[in-house]
Amino acid sequence: MPLLQHAGALLSLVLVFWTGSSLFALLHPGTVLLLARGGRDDGLSRREPASEGRIRLQGGLMSLAGLILLALPLLL
Repeated sequence: MPLLQHAGALLSLVLVFWTGSSLFALLHPGTVLLLARGGRDDGLSRREPASEGRIRLQGGLMSLAGLILLALPLLL
């Protein structure tokens, strides 16, 4: 039974990391785009609103999924 408890704790830790990363993408899409380019700005200061909108949507959906999965044991 301790192995099952450790697996549950590890799964919770992964879900918390997933949810936090998704919330970061939701709140800071410009930083996520900069990191996706390898941290190079290349002198391009223009913002990409379509990409930022897509990142916000994906971050919101993934954080919602993570929160639901974290709350699932409380609902059962």
